[in-house]
Amino acid sequence: LSVSGQEPIVIANSTGADEWQTEQIQDIFIGERSFWDNDKPVTVVLPFNKTESFEKTANWALDSDGFDYQKHWLSLVFQGRANAPVFVANEIEIIRYVTSHEGAVGILHFTEGPEEFRMQIQ
Repeated sequence: LSVSGQEPIVIANSTGADEWQTEQIQDIFIGERSFWDNDKPVTVVLPFNKTESFEKTANWALDSDGFDYQKHWLSLVFQGRANAPVFVANEIEIIRYVTSHEGAVGILHFTEGPEEFRMQIQ
């Protein structure tokens, strides 16, 4: 289980690869990568912006707070440089969405995801 100060657990569905570098995953969570190695589109799944999990994701991915992270995503989407993330209520909903949608990826700070969907981060 991820706790403060440790790497989060990243879960993904049908990415075409099992191991990723931290920087590669961070690129996904800041909208710099739109397709997986198997050419499936990336769908970033995030918790709603007023949650502690969203704040932790913002800090991990962009080294910022949730407000700046949301602004970052709005800018990318408005400019047509990235697809909008899917926002869900909590980490359990992240797990449900990712496990049922190919190409989806989510980040967990407080919940362990299903082992078969966890990404190995080097």
